[in-house]
Amino acid sequence: MMVVSDLRIDPRVEREARSLAAAGYVVEVICPQTYDGGKPPPKLDWGPNVTIHFLHWSAASFMNDRPGYLADQIYQAALQFRPLAFHSHDLSTAYAGLAAARVTGANLVVDFHEWFSENVHWDASVSKWLPYPAGWKQELQELETRCLTEASATITVCDSIADTMVEELGGRRPVIVRNIPNLNAIPTKTYPPLKAQLGLPESAFVLLWQGGTGPTRLIEPIIQALEFAPRCTFVIRGPSLDLFGKDYLELASKHGVKERLILEGPVPSRDVTAAARGADAGIWTLPELCRNFTYALPNKLFEYIAAGLPLLAANYPEARRLVTTHDVGLTFEPYDPRSIAAAINRLIDEPDLRARFQANTSVALTQLNADHEWQKLVELYDRLPRSA
Repeated sequence: MMVVSDLRIDPRVEREARSLAAAGYVVEVICPQTYDGGKPPPKLDWGPNVTIHFLHWSAASFMNDRPGYLADQIYQAALQFRPLAFHSHDLSTAYAGLAAARVTGANLVVDFHEWFSENVHWDASVSKWLPYPAGWKQELQELETRCLTEASATITVCDSIADTMVEELGGRRPVIVRNIPNLNAIPTKTYPPLKAQLGLPESAFVLLWQGGTGPTRLIEPIIQALEFAPRCTFVIRGPSLDLFGKDYLELASKHGVKERLILEGPVPSRDVTAAARGADAGIWTLPELCRNFTYALPNKLFEYIAAGLPLLAANYPEARRLVTTHDVGLTFEPYDPRSIAAAINRLIDEPDLRARFQANTSVALTQLNADHEWQKLVELYDRLPRSA
């Protein structure tokens, strides 16, 4: 496996490695350290048959330069192995995977965690996250087309991305392996219900955001919505609040809702389900900057369901499909605080509706069947041709 990621908080890579190892495969993970500072790499134990090889942080520096996939150090490290397959996580390592597979004769599996050419990049000239400019986007699309046509197999996270990629770029349709985390993971400690954790009365209506924070998350309209949902307390639990929390609190003060905004630091990834229990609903949204965002189907939605929480989700295709198929929540228009508030208020005003959504989360868990989802990856590997 080749990946550029903070493996401490990347459940997809961990779950894939563990699933393959449990099926008898030996998994070697090649990953640059994600920070510089002279510290040793984190000690991660993903179980038997999984070994993680950390490269110097500079092995990830290629991602700062266009086109963002010339991963030479990762390629050189990969050539030490003669595997059944190279598994490239994201387009950032796919070019190295194509080259290593060609040199060694190995299979290549490309795992599109995201639709890279339809994502955003940081434009330092305007200090904003923006879609890729036309020329750069074309370079990314050309590599995506090569992966869809030349790789032994491709994987992605949802039907919307798979169908549209094939329609616009050609090649074979990727296998869908959704980001359903290990919903039965044993947490690192016991958590009381969320309201008890925060010292809130049981009568309070608590809306939970659990996950990443910052300018690409579109949390601001949710905070603004509190002005029109006066019985709601909003809890943001996630990383980087030391960077972004001040702005959230200032926005809440501007709208007169600061006393109903609570900021909490993150919990370990294996604890998120246990720590979420006891909220009244979980919420998810993203800005409409690119199709990669609007087609998203993130861990967070499944974790809320596992915690027994009704969902409030931005009205985007995959989230809407999950919510309506399993009847576990409501959708809203992501830029409209009044639309968000209307969804919140409906859950408050209609306790029978909220109870129905909550009851349906148990049914949804059975239907989603996380173990079956990751077994699809093992079956894909079992079908790969073995060299003579």
